[in-house]
Formats: sequence, C-alpha cells, structure tokens
Amino acid sequence: MSKKIIIAIIWTLLAVFVYAGETHQITLDNGLVVILKENHSTPMVSSVVCVRAGSKFEDDSNNGFTHFLEHLLFNGTDSLDRIELNEGFKDHGGYINAFTQKDLTGYLFVIPSIYAEYALKTQADQLFNSTLPESEFPKERKIVIEEIKMNYDDPDNQAEMFFDSLIYQGTPYARTVLGPIDVIETIPREEVLAYYKERYLPNNMIALFIGDFKSEEFARLVNQYYGKPQQGALPAEQKFAIDPPYEKNIHYLEYPGEITKIHCVFPAPYYNEPDYYAFDMLTQILDSGEGSPLYKVLTQGDSPLVNEMSFYLEANKDFSLLHFTATLNDPENIDRVVSVTGGFLANLDGTPFAEQKLRRIVTKNKTDMIYLEEKLHYYGIMQAPMLVNFGYEYINNYVNNLSRIKPSDISIAAQKYLGSKKFLAMAAVPVHAEEN
Repeated sequence: MSKKIIIAIIWTLLAVFVYAGETHQITLDNGLVVILKENHSTPMVSSVVCVRAGSKFEDDSNNGFTHFLEHLLFNGTDSLDRIELNEGFKDHGGYINAFTQKDLTGYLFVIPSIYAEYALKTQADQLFNSTLPESEFPKERKIVIEEIKMNYDDPDNQAEMFFDSLIYQGTPYARTVLGPIDVIETIPREEVLAYYKERYLPNNMIALFIGDFKSEEFARLVNQYYGKPQQGALPAEQKFAIDPPYEKNIHYLEYPGEITKIHCVFPAPYYNEPDYYAFDMLTQILDSGEGSPLYKVLTQGDSPLVNEMSFYLEANKDFSLLHFTATLNDPENIDRVVSVTGGFLANLDGTPFAEQKLRRIVTKNKTDMIYLEEKLHYYGIMQAPMLVNFGYEYINNYVNNLSRIKPSDISIAAQKYLGSKKFLAMAAVPVHAEEN
C-alpha cells in the first residue's frame, strides 16, 4: 500500500472520529445557550456553565467580586446547605468545582450518567438560588486573602502581573482576577448579592454538556431545571481597545525569581478577520518545539541564547495578540534575543512554508481534539474561553478552517501583521543578577 493511500486513510478516520457523536445547540426561552455533545465512550456526563462574569466586568471598587462570589456559590442554596451541596456530588460518585478567569466564570461537574438528572438539578440550584449566607463571609474572606498573598509572594506571578500591567494598561484586563486585599477585607454582602443578581442571569450564560446521553431526552431535563429562571436586563458592556505601547525600548522588572524571563507581544488579526487562521497556523509553526524555525536560531551553537521559548495566539472578542515568551540564564542576552526575534518575525514573508508542515499542524489539531473529547472534565474547561467569546460554531469549524490554509496565506498574514517590526518587549530579571 502506498504512503499516499495510508495518509488518506488516516485522514478519513480522523474526520470520522472528530465528528462522531451528535452535537446540538439550543437556546432556552430564557436566553440560556446550551450545547449538547454526545460521547458514549464512558458512562459519564460532564458540564461547564460559563457565566459572563470576571475581572473584565469589574472596576477598581469591586475588583475581586467575581472570584469571591465563585467561592460563595458553594455555601448553600434555598434548598441545600453547604454540606448537602458539596458532599452530595461525592455521594453520587461525582465531582463539582468552578474557576474564574478575566472574562468568565465556569461551573462544572462530572458524574456517572445514571445520576445526570441529580447533577443538573443541583447545579441549576447552585447557579440561580444560592443564598450567599453572611455567616460564610469571614471564612471565604480568609481563604481568598490567603490566595492573594500566595500570588503576590510567587515570583512567577509577580512577573506576570508586571507584563499584564503593560500589555493591557488602561483596560479591565490589567486587573487581577483575585483583586486587592483591601477590597476583599471590606466587601459588603449587599454589593456582592447585587453583582450576583446582575450577572447570574440565564441570558448571560452559555452551557456545554458532553457525555453519555441522548440529546433529545437530555435537552428536556436541561430545560426543566435551567429553563425556570427568567432572563433579565444586562448592564451595558464597556467598550475599550487593547493598545500595548509598541516601542523599541525594553521594559524591565527586577523580581525575586531564579531565571530571566522575556515576554513580547505583537499585533494579530481578530478571530473574524480573513487572515486569522493563516496567522493561527503561523503561530503553531513558530511554537512547534525543535521544529520551530526561530527555535533553531535562538538555540544554535554551544551557547544558546534561550533555554525555552514558546508562542501563543491570544484571541478574544475584544482583541488579538501574538505572545512570545522565553527563559534564559544570562540577562546580558536580553537585547539580543529581542532583536533576533523581532527581526526574524519581520522577515517571515520570505520564509518557505512547506505544505507538509501545514498538514502536520492540522493533523495534530484533529488528534488533540479527539484526546480532549475523551477527557470529559477538561473538555469544557479548555473550550470555555472560545464558547464565551466566539460561540460553539467557531469550535466546530476550527479544524476545517485551519485545513484550508495555504503556505502563501501564511506569508501574506506574516507580512501584514509582523512586517512593521511593531512589538512590545518586556523582561523580568532576577534581583541578584547584577551581583553575579
């Protein structure tokens, strides 16, 4: 059998696996968008319900409310006390948790499919009927304040906060998810309750369920429990633009870490622009480990400039940015790494991109999706940002859109967004570096 035939068979099988299992999107009468994705490989069901609530929707006076509220939603409802809510899932062989990001809060469960109705009923109760008992505030304040202190003491987090303060300056994205200690220490219940009633509306949520169920029957149960709350009026969304200070000088931070960190950001196309998928493909090529053309440049010879490097495309409803990060032992090499990286990216339009490399990237994305769908718990967590920002259609069509990219498309996108040598460069240097 020829190599071409084998490759064709593999691609056909991948396509079958990726799109096997029915997926349906429905919108309940109260505005809640629901994605139902069948996966019958194991007798389990997983959920992630994303609320459009996060530090993006806060201001300086209530920064940290969203994350604090996430904690409070595990302290009981009108019909369940804290122990019944949390231990009930364990008693049914399940797991319940939540996470807060800058533009969403996600509530999830994993449970044997025979107890799916219990999980739906309980999670809906948690989302819409939590009581936020005043008696639990001191406990949750202490927990969250400890989280904040740990983050501020963490050198890596200090560097990340410095980078964020420059990249997203003047916008809500510059704020931390946890918020400052003084806000958490004085946070009044009535203001948190008002924020809860303002944000936790069904028409401000999108839910994804994946697992061993039949969509028609499962949709009926979802509507029964999540369809009862009424939709409400949402506050006007704040408009802003991410405009990093693109300039030639490097911004430095001395921090108590052990290794020098470089972080650069470059302009990138929005998710709905024609060049987006070509630029995404370029990002994945640049981030392909030892196969990355830039990695070879930065690590060649007996004295490599960097220890590790990576690229990632931050795509959001509000903005898109290309991120480059690297670690190095010698801070004396910072200028050279930034200069080499900026120059390399600015001249990518003349780089020959092999068709075979593009097909490898597409195949990797297909197989990654297969693996992810088998990890029911993580599937929703990983897809949550795309669900909230772009909707399920983006996720469903992503691999197909990526597979249409040609080498010439990448060259055009590279020249358009990187050819101007426009970037923001930052570095976090160990405090003791100058003493060595």
